[in-house]
Amino acid sequence: MQPVFIVGTLASLVGWIVWVISTNVRRRHATEKVAVLHGKLLDQCANSNELLRYLESEQGRRFLESATIEISNPAARILGAIQAGFIFSLVGVAGLLVRPSMFDSDGREGMMLFASIVLAIGVGFLISAMTSYVLSRSWGLLKPGTSRMS
Repeated sequence: MQPVFIVGTLASLVGWIVWVISTNVRRRHATEKVAVLHGKLLDQCANSNELLRYLESEQGRRFLESATIEISNPAARILGAIQAGFIFSLVGVAGLLVRPSMFDSDGREGMMLFASIVLAIGVGFLISAMTSYVLSRSWGLLKPGTSRMS
């Protein structure tokens, strides 16, 4: 049973690494394209008065808002941490519950270690989400409609 456990863990780790790399590459390409577009748009303004009029318009305000590299969304990040925390915690608890019935004595010790680590990671995510929520709310980063996480 242990080789299957090790292979599954390694496959999950490799999958996660590939996902992280591909997500960052995609974000970088999108950011570069937006930067080029913004540069071309700014080049079209002949003088500072024309640029100032554009930036004061509704389209100019939207342009400035989109010019940030990544718009921070604390509520979505907190929700992601809560989801990860519940998933890791449930997997850890499940590992502790099935440990006595599915493994021999050596396998039980390994499963106990793995399940404990996964459970600790899950609880860490939940504590992190709770701390982020409290700090984001006190710093005014959460919009009124998102403070309830709805």
